[in-house]
Amino acid sequence: MIPSFLLAKLYIKGSLKNTADGFEFSLKNIIDNTMLSGIGPIMVGEKSYEGGVLRMTVGDKSWKGDEVSRTNPIPARMGNIIRVEVTGEKLPPGAQRVSVTATTADIGRIKFDISDNVA
Repeated sequence: MIPSFLLAKLYIKGSLKNTADGFEFSLKNIIDNTMLSGIGPIMVGEKSYEGGVLRMTVGDKSWKGDEVSRTNPIPARMGNIIRVEVTGEKLPPGAQRVSVTATTADIGRIKFDISDNVA
């Protein structure tokens, strides 16, 4: 089991920003090669986001949250950046607490919290 404080280091500080359709942030795998077989929910305040409102992009390939599975995993190689886009309401300016839940092929379910200001 990987401690949540170490998992929180996956988050790229300063990457939380509003987009035309919601908001996004980025993660960088600094731990070990793995495959993501599930993503979500992502919580911001009291709001929960999962399924088709999530989109993960690695390089030039994207997956919607409801497309990610054991048979259609996202490769999360060491050093790769994963951009996480959330379709929904834009975040208000200032500090936000984001809780990320995902499932990896080798560890299982992981969860960590981050705080960042909306850029």
